Amino acid sequence: MKNNLFNGVFILMFAGIIGKVISAFYRIPLQNLTGDLGFYIYQQVYPFIGIAITLALYGLPSSIAQYVIETKEMERTRAVQKRLFLVVFLFSFFLFLLLFVTHTSIATLMGDMELQNHLRHVSWIFLFVPFVALLRGLAQASNHLAIIAHSQITEQLIRAGIIITTAIWIYQGKLSVYQIADGAIVATILAFIGAGIVLFISFKKESFNEQKVDRNDYSYRRIIKAVIIAGVIISINHMLLLFMQLADAFTVVPQLMKYHYTQTEAMEWKGIFDRGQPLLQLVTVMGSSVAMALVPQVTKFQYQTNRMKSRQQIRLTLKFCILLGIGATTGLLLLMPEINTLFYQSTDGTMSIRTLTIVLLFAPMVVVMASILQVFGYMQWTAAILIVSFGIKLLNNAIWIPMYGLQGIAMSTIIAIAFIAVCYYVLLRYWVIKTPIISFSFLNTIKATLAMVLPLILLKYIWIGIHSRIGLFLFVLVACVIGLSIYILCLTKLNVIKQRELECIPLYNKWKKRSVKE
Repeated sequence: MKNNLFNGVFILMFAGIIGKVISAFYRIPLQNLTGDLGFYIYQQVYPFIGIAITLALYGLPSSIAQYVIETKEMERTRAVQKRLFLVVFLFSFFLFLLLFVTHTSIATLMGDMELQNHLRHVSWIFLFVPFVALLRGLAQASNHLAIIAHSQITEQLIRAGIIITTAIWIYQGKLSVYQIADGAIVATILAFIGAGIVLFISFKKESFNEQKVDRNDYSYRRIIKAVIIAGVIISINHMLLLFMQLADAFTVVPQLMKYHYTQTEAMEWKGIFDRGQPLLQLVTVMGSSVAMALVPQVTKFQYQTNRMKSRQQIRLTLKFCILLGIGATTGLLLLMPEINTLFYQSTDGTMSIRTLTIVLLFAPMVVVMASILQVFGYMQWTAAILIVSFGIKLLNNAIWIPMYGLQGIAMSTIIAIAFIAVCYYVLLRYWVIKTPIISFSFLNTIKATLAMVLPLILLKYIWIGIHSRIGLFLFVLVACVIGLSIYILCLTKLNVIKQRELECIPLYNKWKKRSVKE
């Protein structure tokens, strides 16, 4: 039973990574086919789509599952399921109505009235959230995690496929560029339907009791508090990068027009800046996932029974996360002109995207610290900090963009995420662990970083003059392999990563045992 649960958790985590990779990579052909203006349009409506996806994938299913688990056999009672569905549907209908009514005001704030009808269309997505969320919540409560993983991958594949198909039709002139927004909306609705079908088929053989439910035990007020409020808090904790994109959607175009651009130029330049978002998302997800996979997850029970070992695991996880962030940031700063040309066929916006990559020094660490804090019951605190960071991002956009243009967007994002990182660190360091949690030689880390940089600069010099996509792909691939290998080797040789720390990593121990046998 324990092994099945572990396998289910691993499958779900793997599906989450695959889903994020798909979500990041389909944006590249989308931009190639629709141009920077099409990419801008997509990024303007995506934050609202992303909110619906987050509610349906993380927030509401988790709160539903927790509610069902706490009330034991409720998952097999149709009456309670109906009550859960009604509450979630009414909440989703409220979100639908809110966006449906305010779409014109939102388009006005964004500085692009062409978006108002598309924003109204986005509201319909929220009406499909309850169906998927309830089924995922019941699956999670029953430890059928593989079902959730299958539905998640199905959802992402359908979304990506329809969005790319829409982009191709726009490239062929069959649709206008603004219809990429409608394509994304239709794709999300059909993806929810596809995921729902996968979940429903998996559950169709389940039997349910028709027993009556005591209204006092399972009141609507209790469900609202346990499912809706908790679900919203959980969802907010999964919206780190989404909040940054939402703030940009509201403020960037109007502020760029104050800088010196026309409205059309401001839209295109926002699309250019948004090229950095897929890279940011991909590295953040991969970096934090790798760091958390290297060291066993710390639970509150483990911390109470063996504080020394738990603190060691937390320190090691954060250490790996920081080291991966430093390596990734350095590599992207150096290789950004080639990566920009490889993915987007031009070097436009390279400097601002380079500046944006500094976020990677903080973002993977923020994701890891948030996960640890949530284990210890600080979910409301982490959500509140994210909401405050949204306000900080809005304020800094208004200050920096009129002065520095695209660089101002990057600077405001760095400030907002650095604020989150500092707040999370203070919570974890002084409230939870109450002992230093980051301790390693930064000087030796800098030496390892420089040792990685020098061969990459030499490689750039050798590869100069090659501008074909195949040539650039080979260059980036070779550079990543060489850079990562040198960086890891130097970290171990300079004793930044110690032998006893390597022995704490399950993957390293398995590799070591296999090497000894051979």
